[in-house]
Amino acid sequence: MLDTLAFVAAVSLAAMFAWAAAAKAVWPAGWRGAVSGFGLGRRAEPFVSVAVPVVELAVALTILWGGARAGAALALALLAAFSAAVVRARSLQGDRLPCGCFGRATVRDYRTMLTRNAVGGGLAAVVLLAGARNGIAEAARAPSGPELLPAALTCLGTVLAGWALWRAGGLRGSGRR
Repeated sequence: MLDTLAFVAAVSLAAMFAWAAAAKAVWPAGWRGAVSGFGLGRRAEPFVSVAVPVVELAVALTILWGGARAGAALALALLAAFSAAVVRARSLQGDRLPCGCFGRATVRDYRTMLTRNAVGGGLAAVVLLAGARNGIAEAARAPSGPELLPAALTCLGTVLAGWALWRAGGLRGSGRR
């Protein structure tokens, strides 16, 4: 049971950081705009704009292939740094801060950002305390025999759910219902 929980936490953590890195690569202007809204200074902003997605991708890849615990430790350190940046920006700019973490830049309440970081930190803690030393890709195996149909249906359901969420976001963004 504990192994399964640690595996699910590691997969979730890797997916969270991979998604964040990919979103910053897809919408770099939004990400750079969010970084500039944190008041880090003109010298630090270009470095942070590049370094954060690179390190987020490193977290995901480390969890997958390098070692789940090592990736979780790096994730926990990053989440602590992100949280410190949020608290600093909040003291300078108020409760509503720019956020480009998972896609296009938006403005969010700082408490929402800290809560999201705490959830990620909880996942990292589970992996650190109960996770495998190896990467999760080494623990996974391809489905076979009677597992093939449920695996295929799960993949199909995931694709359909993603498509539905994408369509819902597109409809919401265009003002249609």
